[in-house]
Amino acid sequence: MTNPAFPDGPIPEYTNVDASTRSWWLKQLVDAVNAGGIGGSTGNTGPAGLAGGSTGPTGPSGTVTGPTGPTGGQQGPVGPTGPTGIGGATAPNGYVGPAGVTGPGGWTGPIGPSTYTGITGFTGPVGGTTGSVGATGYAGPTGTTGIIGLQGPTGPMGATGSTGLTGNTGASFFQFSPPVADPHVKGQLWSNGGVLTVSAG
Repeated sequence: MTNPAFPDGPIPEYTNVDASTRSWWLKQLVDAVNAGGIGGSTGNTGPAGLAGGSTGPTGPSGTVTGPTGPTGGQQGPVGPTGPTGIGGATAPNGYVGPAGVTGPGGWTGPIGPSTYTGITGFTGPVGGTTGSVGATGYAGPTGTTGIIGLQGPTGPMGATGSTGLTGNTGASFFQFSPPVADPHVKGQLWSNGGVLTVSAG
């Protein structure tokens, strides 16, 4: 017998369910079935059984655990990046440091050379008719040496000298032993029966 309140069955039928809430709806339905109290309308009373009839076997339990609902929908896409925050205020300039201590004064340079000219000696007294020669005056101090002049340019190169004598020829301890077969190397010497021969390659 159909329940007029639920023409499609004892459990309400939901249509156009959003995929992200489908598992929640299924869990609600399963919980309601497990709790009992949901079923069809009461059917007609059956005929009375025969007297002395045996009791039938116990029917199966009416509560059936429904399957576990599917996992919720896929995770949504990452949201857009938020706007850049406002830049902080510019920090104030640091204070100007105090002036440094004045360094010590430079050292005094040496005294330059003296250009003092010696004092001219006194003229001796006039003698008689042939007066005697007066005493020689004191020699003045020697003046400073002048600055050395610049070096003159280098003179032209002289002619090349003659070649020296050739030295004596030195002794050699190397003994040349040519191969006794043609090495087949162009230009190499080999001994052909005691005769030095140039290989043609």
